[in-house]
Amino acid sequence: MNPFAIDTSDFQFLLDSIGETVIIDNVLKKCIIQNGNIGDYEDKYIYTLDSIQRGNLIVYNEKNYLIISDVTQGKYKKALMRKCTHTISVMIQEGGQILVGTTPWGEEIWETVDPVYDDFPCIVEQEKITIDGGQIRTSDSEILITLQDNEFTRKIKLNDVYNVAGYQYKVIHINYTKTGLLILKCETV
Repeated sequence: MNPFAIDTSDFQFLLDSIGETVIIDNVLKKCIIQNGNIGDYEDKYIYTLDSIQRGNLIVYNEKNYLIISDVTQGKYKKALMRKCTHTISVMIQEGGQILVGTTPWGEEIWETVDPVYDDFPCIVEQEKITIDGGQIRTSDSEILITLQDNEFTRKIKLNDVYNVAGYQYKVIHINYTKTGLLILKCETV
Protein backbone atom coordinates (compact mmCIF):
# COMPACT_ATOMS: atom_id res chain seq x y z
CA MET A 1 0.00 0.00 0.00
CA ASN A 2 1.32 3.42 -0.93
CA PRO A 3 1.14 5.75 2.13
CA PHE A 4 1.05 8.78 -0.20
CA ALA A 5 -1.86 7.57 -2.35
CA ILE A 6 -5.08 9.53 -1.91
CA ASP A 7 -8.01 7.40 -0.78
CA THR A 8 -11.16 8.70 -2.45
CA SER A 9 -13.52 5.99 -1.16
CA ASP A 10 -15.00 8.27 1.55
CA PHE A 11 -15.82 10.96 -0.97
CA GLN A 12 -17.15 8.35 -3.42
CA PHE A 13 -19.52 7.20 -0.66
CA LEU A 14 -20.75 10.81 -0.24
CA LEU A 15 -21.24 11.14 -4.01
CA ASP A 16 -23.25 7.92 -4.08
CA SER A 17 -25.32 8.96 -1.05
CA ILE A 18 -26.06 12.66 -1.53
CA GLY A 19 -24.51 13.51 -4.89
CA GLU A 20 -26.60 15.08 -7.62
CA THR A 21 -26.42 14.48 -11.34
CA VAL A 22 -25.40 17.56 -13.30
CA ILE A 23 -24.35 18.14 -16.89
CA ILE A 24 -20.74 19.29 -17.33
CA ASP A 25 -20.06 20.35 -20.93
CA ASN A 26 -22.85 18.06 -22.22
CA VAL A 27 -21.76 15.02 -20.14
CA LEU A 28 -23.72 13.68 -17.14
CA LYS A 29 -21.60 13.65 -13.96
CA LYS A 30 -22.18 13.05 -10.27
CA CYS A 31 -21.29 16.01 -8.00
CA ILE A 32 -22.04 17.60 -4.68
CA ILE A 33 -23.29 21.18 -4.93
CA GLN A 34 -23.12 23.60 -2.00
CA ASN A 35 -24.30 27.19 -1.77
CA GLY A 36 -21.54 29.77 -1.91
CA ASN A 37 -21.20 32.99 0.02
CA ILE A 38 -24.18 35.31 0.15
CA GLY A 39 -23.57 38.21 -2.19
CA ASP A 40 -24.63 39.85 -5.43
CA TYR A 41 -24.36 36.62 -7.43
CA GLU A 42 -25.79 33.13 -7.24
CA ASP A 43 -22.53 31.32 -6.56
CA LYS A 44 -22.22 27.64 -5.67
CA TYR A 45 -19.36 25.29 -4.95
CA ILE A 46 -19.05 22.09 -6.95
CA TYR A 47 -17.23 19.03 -5.58
CA THR A 48 -16.48 16.02 -7.76
CA LEU A 49 -14.01 13.25 -8.51
CA ASP A 50 -14.33 13.94 -12.25
CA SER A 51 -12.12 16.34 -14.13
CA ILE A 52 -13.34 19.96 -14.05
CA GLN A 53 -11.70 23.22 -15.01
CA ARG A 54 -12.39 26.94 -15.13
CA GLY A 55 -14.78 27.70 -17.97
CA ASN A 56 -16.77 24.45 -17.77
CA LEU A 57 -20.48 24.99 -18.42
CA ILE A 58 -22.59 23.27 -15.77
CA VAL A 59 -26.33 22.64 -16.03
CA TYR A 60 -27.72 22.25 -12.51
CA ASN A 61 -31.47 22.34 -11.72
CA GLU A 62 -32.09 23.42 -15.34
CA LYS A 63 -29.94 26.55 -14.86
CA ASN A 64 -26.61 27.31 -16.50
CA TYR A 65 -23.49 27.98 -14.42
CA LEU A 66 -19.88 28.72 -15.38
CA ILE A 67 -16.92 27.62 -13.30
CA ILE A 68 -15.19 30.94 -12.63
CA SER A 69 -12.41 29.94 -10.20
CA ASP A 70 -9.32 27.81 -10.37
CA VAL A 71 -9.93 24.19 -9.37
CA THR A 72 -8.46 22.99 -6.07
CA GLN A 73 -7.45 19.35 -6.00
CA GLY A 74 -6.97 16.87 -3.21
CA LYS A 75 -9.22 13.94 -2.38
CA TYR A 76 -11.72 15.63 -4.70
CA LYS A 77 -11.89 18.60 -7.04
CA LYS A 78 -13.58 21.80 -5.88
CA ALA A 79 -14.44 25.00 -7.76
CA LEU A 80 -16.73 28.01 -7.57
CA MET A 81 -19.44 28.29 -10.20
CA ARG A 82 -21.65 31.29 -10.95
CA LYS A 83 -25.15 31.31 -12.44
CA CYS A 84 -25.32 32.64 -15.98
CA THR A 85 -27.61 35.67 -16.18
CA HIS A 86 -28.06 35.97 -19.95
CA THR A 87 -27.29 34.38 -23.30
CA ILE A 88 -25.69 36.00 -26.32
CA SER A 89 -26.14 34.86 -29.88
CA VAL A 90 -22.77 34.28 -31.58
CA MET A 91 -22.28 33.62 -35.29
CA ILE A 92 -20.61 30.20 -35.47
CA GLN A 93 -20.65 29.91 -39.27
CA GLU A 94 -20.62 32.71 -41.81
CA GLY A 95 -23.19 32.88 -44.57
CA GLY A 96 -22.45 33.38 -48.20
CA GLN A 97 -22.47 31.66 -51.54
CA ILE A 98 -21.42 28.03 -51.90
CA LEU A 99 -20.91 26.05 -55.08
CA VAL A 100 -23.36 23.13 -55.14
CA GLY A 101 -22.67 21.77 -58.61
CA THR A 102 -22.70 22.50 -62.30
CA THR A 103 -25.27 22.28 -65.05
CA PRO A 104 -24.83 19.86 -67.97
CA TRP A 105 -23.50 22.87 -69.92
CA GLY A 106 -20.76 23.57 -67.38
CA GLU A 107 -22.40 26.55 -65.65
CA GLU A 108 -21.80 26.75 -61.92
CA ILE A 109 -24.78 26.45 -59.56
CA TRP A 110 -24.48 28.60 -56.44
CA GLU A 111 -26.64 28.48 -53.33
CA THR A 112 -26.99 31.21 -50.73
CA VAL A 113 -26.40 29.99 -47.17
CA ASP A 114 -27.54 32.05 -44.18
CA PRO A 115 -25.15 32.56 -41.27
CA VAL A 116 -25.59 30.13 -38.37
CA TYR A 117 -25.95 31.52 -34.86
CA ASP A 118 -25.91 29.74 -31.52
CA ASP A 119 -26.81 31.02 -28.06
CA PHE A 120 -24.12 30.88 -25.37
CA PRO A 121 -24.85 31.33 -21.66
CA CYS A 122 -22.91 34.18 -20.10
CA ILE A 123 -22.55 36.25 -16.96
CA VAL A 124 -23.27 39.94 -17.46
CA GLU A 125 -22.16 42.48 -14.90
CA GLN A 126 -22.02 46.23 -14.87
CA GLU A 127 -18.54 47.64 -14.52
CA LYS A 128 -18.70 49.81 -11.43
CA ILE A 129 -15.50 51.84 -11.17
CA THR A 130 -12.49 52.03 -13.48
CA ILE A 131 -9.27 53.98 -13.34
CA ASP A 132 -8.43 55.38 -16.76
CA GLY A 133 -5.29 57.49 -17.15
CA GLY A 134 -5.34 58.54 -13.50
CA GLN A 135 -9.05 59.40 -13.57
CA ILE A 136 -11.67 57.44 -11.67
CA ARG A 137 -14.66 56.76 -13.91
CA THR A 138 -18.05 55.25 -13.28
CA SER A 139 -19.98 54.16 -16.31
CA ASP A 140 -23.54 53.01 -16.72
CA SER A 141 -22.89 52.36 -20.41
CA GLU A 142 -20.25 49.62 -20.03
CA ILE A 143 -20.71 45.96 -19.13
CA LEU A 144 -18.53 42.88 -18.77
CA ILE A 145 -19.69 39.66 -20.43
CA THR A 146 -18.03 36.48 -19.17
CA LEU A 147 -18.51 33.32 -21.20
CA GLN A 148 -16.89 29.97 -21.89
CA ASP A 149 -13.78 30.07 -24.08
CA ASN A 150 -14.28 27.57 -26.89
CA GLU A 151 -13.84 27.29 -30.66
CA PHE A 152 -17.13 29.10 -31.32
CA THR A 153 -16.82 31.96 -28.81
CA ARG A 154 -13.27 32.57 -30.10
CA LYS A 155 -14.99 33.86 -33.27
CA ILE A 156 -16.11 36.96 -31.34
CA LYS A 157 -14.25 40.00 -32.63
CA LEU A 158 -13.76 43.60 -31.58
CA ASN A 159 -16.66 45.83 -32.67
CA ASP A 160 -19.14 42.91 -32.82
CA VAL A 161 -22.53 44.04 -31.50
CA TYR A 162 -24.69 41.91 -29.17
CA ASN A 163 -28.16 42.35 -27.76
CA VAL A 164 -28.16 42.05 -23.96
CA ALA A 165 -31.31 42.75 -21.94
CA GLY A 166 -32.82 44.78 -24.77
CA TYR A 167 -29.76 47.00 -25.31
CA GLN A 168 -27.12 46.86 -28.05
CA TYR A 169 -23.52 46.55 -26.84
CA LYS A 170 -20.34 46.74 -28.91
CA VAL A 171 -17.23 44.72 -27.92
CA ILE A 172 -14.39 47.14 -27.18
CA HIS A 173 -11.93 44.75 -25.49
CA ILE A 174 -11.49 40.95 -25.23
CA ASN A 175 -9.66 39.59 -22.17
CA TYR A 176 -8.07 36.12 -22.61
CA THR A 177 -6.10 36.12 -19.33
CA LYS A 178 -8.37 33.72 -17.41
CA THR A 179 -7.87 30.28 -18.92
CA GLY A 180 -11.23 28.77 -19.92
CA LEU A 181 -13.09 32.09 -19.93
CA LEU A 182 -13.52 35.00 -22.34
CA ILE A 183 -14.27 38.35 -20.74
CA LEU A 184 -15.72 40.92 -23.11
CA LYS A 185 -15.76 44.60 -22.22
CA CYS A 186 -18.67 46.20 -24.05
CA GLU A 187 -20.22 49.64 -24.35
CA THR A 188 -23.67 50.73 -25.47
CA VAL A 189 -24.06 51.56 -29.13
